[in-house]
Amino acid sequence: MPKGATMRTRDASRKYRNTAKNAYRDTGRVLIIPRDSAEPNRYCLNPFVMLQIPHLHDLSPEMPVMFPSPTRTSLRRNRSRRTRFAFIAAAAALLTAAGTVATVASATAAPSAPPVGTTVGMFSDSLAPAIAADADRVPVELGIRFTPSSTGQVTALQYYQGRQTRGVTDATLWSSDGTALAHQSFPASSTVGWRTVPLDSPVQLIGGRTYVASYNAPNGGYAVTENALSSATQVNGFSLGEGAGVYRYGHTTTVPKSTYRGSNYLVDVVFTRTGGSPSTTPAPTPSTTPKPTTSPTPKPTTTPKPTTTPKPTTTPTPKPTSTPTTPPVTTPPTTPPVPNGSCVGAPNTPGGADPWGGCWPGPQNTGYPHGLPGDTRTPVTLTPYTGPTTITSCGVVIDSKIVNETIIVQAGNGTTSKSTPCVTIRNSLVKGVIYSEQASYGPVVIQDTEVNPPDLPWWENIGRSNFFATRVNSHGGEGVIKCDTHCEATDNWVHGMQLGGSYHYNAFGGNGTNDFRIVHNYASCGDWASVSNPDGDAGCSAVIGFYGDYAPIQNITIDKNYLASTFDMSAARVNTQAGYCLNPGYYPGKPYPDTRNLTITNNVFARGGSGKCGVFGPTNSLNGIGAPNGNIWQGNRYSDGTTIARSEE
Repeated sequence: MPKGATMRTRDASRKYRNTAKNAYRDTGRVLIIPRDSAEPNRYCLNPFVMLQIPHLHDLSPEMPVMFPSPTRTSLRRNRSRRTRFAFIAAAAALLTAAGTVATVASATAAPSAPPVGTTVGMFSDSLAPAIAADADRVPVELGIRFTPSSTGQVTALQYYQGRQTRGVTDATLWSSDGTALAHQSFPASSTVGWRTVPLDSPVQLIGGRTYVASYNAPNGGYAVTENALSSATQVNGFSLGEGAGVYRYGHTTTVPKSTYRGSNYLVDVVFTRTGGSPSTTPAPTPSTTPKPTTSPTPKPTTTPKPTTTPKPTTTPTPKPTSTPTTPPVTTPPTTPPVPNGSCVGAPNTPGGADPWGGCWPGPQNTGYPHGLPGDTRTPVTLTPYTGPTTITSCGVVIDSKIVNETIIVQAGNGTTSKSTPCVTIRNSLVKGVIYSEQASYGPVVIQDTEVNPPDLPWWENIGRSNFFATRVNSHGGEGVIKCDTHCEATDNWVHGMQLGGSYHYNAFGGNGTNDFRIVHNYASCGDWASVSNPDGDAGCSAVIGFYGDYAPIQNITIDKNYLASTFDMSAARVNTQAGYCLNPGYYPGKPYPDTRNLTITNNVFARGGSGKCGVFGPTNSLNGIGAPNGNIWQGNRYSDGTTIARSEE
């Protein structure tokens, strides 16, 4: 049975926030449900360990998703930087030895690299956050991604100690590939202001290469300013790309990569310039001088693939010399090309044949069309999306775009039909989540789109109300398509999530759901695409799972889906599979223990390594014995055709 989890919602008007039973805290910006918000229930993911955990269940790795941050392009003064913490004496000596900090009168003036020997940083000593203490109260790594214009040494890391940033004891300097170049542990402090953390040994940085400096806030409450790093700029000899403020949620120190609304998390370095510019030893003649603060040149570091010179050598003029004797080497490829519209792969695999004469959702028929064998859809060419990602009015259509952020819908037209969309997303790649929380928002229609968050966003990949998802390839992040009310998910492929933290996963589900149709999807949980510091409590709750924590589980159709878990091999090398492949939602003792009007028909369960789909079995109880409540169970079977009986208790 699935484990509990903590979930944060975005909207301060969430309907359950006043319910003492659910113990919401209304922050005015977000709502956080504490982990201790209800009596513990016994749930188990690992078949060998029974865990006492809170009743809040499954779905998203339930932690915050909104992370602002302050920062402007001002520079530090000619003095040892900010108020320093317990290391102040050592820090002052270190800074004095290294040199003084350059002063810049205006951040809008065209920047120039400070002279060799100058000790600098990115932000002013007087820079203070717009938000003194963010409402998040969960572990998070916060940092700044920067590129020095010249070679030099980092002798210390700096961060702004907020009034609620309790228990900070770790700061790290990273290379762009996530290698820790220096990690420093230090005593916690409660003194508000900039804090300097001297490194045991200076770290040499190469001009033109990208680095990340970060600290871990184990209890959240960090200082931050939103919209401060929304565009690329150069400051005091450092290039800061668009979205230079980065974060990553988790208990352990890991390089942060996610961005949110140009947030600045007030992290800096003490950097002494020792050498010339990037690539060349000569004077700084490179194109670093032009780049005024207005030249966005987003992420020039992403130009590494010049080697993609389209292999002209592969035009081997069809060897006219090999005239006869060698019979036509046209030995047809043992695997002939797949005709458009055909299934790809073996039956009951993604894209392979289903039992009804069609194909399961898979790579060739979900996500944006890009000409894969078997795909009958017209391929599209994606271009960057430049419109709003927080949508506050209806009529927005995102078509054939790459969206590099989370899309938050906060608009509605008063309907609940996919024929009258408020927002349409189609033929696109979304590198974030798609989130419409309230029942009054939407409808949001999502078609032929790939949803792939680059990190664990602590939200479901698609949710939460009044959305219609069709032919979506949802993977990475939490993967889950989650519903509170008025949702439909048809012909989607949900798979390959990122295992991390102590969070619990599903492919489809909800923690209080009304009116959700889940039809002909290929859903798996446990085939982890990547692993990000999971603890022993991380894993699948169920492939499809519902839990009556905040509202009844009712009016749900689950028909002709493929459910898979208990894979023989997982990237985590641990038992992180689903306890049951299906949790219909009957849980005595929960605030809403019963299910009503569930129609569960014609679903196919993969046996997997356990031989019964989940660790304990294919399905948990649908309802109490003798209390069907309008629930229907019919035609559900294993992939070998064996019937699966209705489960009641």
